[in-house]
Amino acid sequence: MDKPILDFFDEESLINKESYTQNSHDFERQELLNKYKINTALFIFVKEDISTVVDTNKLEEFYLFTNGSNRNPCYIYDKKFVLAITPLGGPAAGGLMEELGFMGITNFFACGSAGQIDHKLESSHFVLVDKAIRCEGTSYSYLKPSLYAYTDETLTNYIATYLDKNGYKYNKAATWTTDSFYRETQSELELRVSQGAASVEMECASWCAIAKYRGYKFAQLLYFSDALKQEGWKWKLDRKELKKSIINLMLDCVGNYK
Repeated sequence: MDKPILDFFDEESLINKESYTQNSHDFERQELLNKYKINTALFIFVKEDISTVVDTNKLEEFYLFTNGSNRNPCYIYDKKFVLAITPLGGPAAGGLMEELGFMGITNFFACGSAGQIDHKLESSHFVLVDKAIRCEGTSYSYLKPSLYAYTDETLTNYIATYLDKNGYKYNKAATWTTDSFYRETQSELELRVSQGAASVEMECASWCAIAKYRGYKFAQLLYFSDALKQEGWKWKLDRKELKKSIINLMLDCVGNYK
């Protein structure tokens, strides 16, 4: 059976750092990265006014990631790292990683929400991802086929040390990355849990693969915003404070990364 997504796996891409820097006027903003000696970024998912979760006095406008209808602002946070508002899904989120990588970012952290699928875990605990099951398309343009794509051990251990030191509860586990969340089935759910997945989301495997291909480091911390069970899907309406908590702890965690 043909697998067209793998046909040109080893060939150099047409959009690369050289072609991008020659054609993007916004790329001039990378001077701010050089000014503050920044090589680290934090991806967060925020649809509300950012002032409700972040101290805007610490933000400096940096870059606007545009992709189709996406308009995602990126900031310099406290002159320490890039804080990037991230689009949903592996292709768009992966494009943001690529563009920031072209500018010189090499260390990527992410935090966001996920659906809980391992219901033996305490739903208030975070998930520190060690690997992602590759049920999306983007990662296959960067890595050869495999079940998992892995987060960076050094960055993941750094987050774990921070969480332990500050008394946060978490489980280190796999996540299931899909780009077809309306086609999740009961049999697949059971299989992914048996393969070690605690959660389901839409970006992690793509980010892991891009980072591995480009020689970057990437790690992600998740919280459960909803649940996927045999009886269907259920939104957890009491997660606003948990979302604010994970963003602020990661702002502090990444701000202290050396």
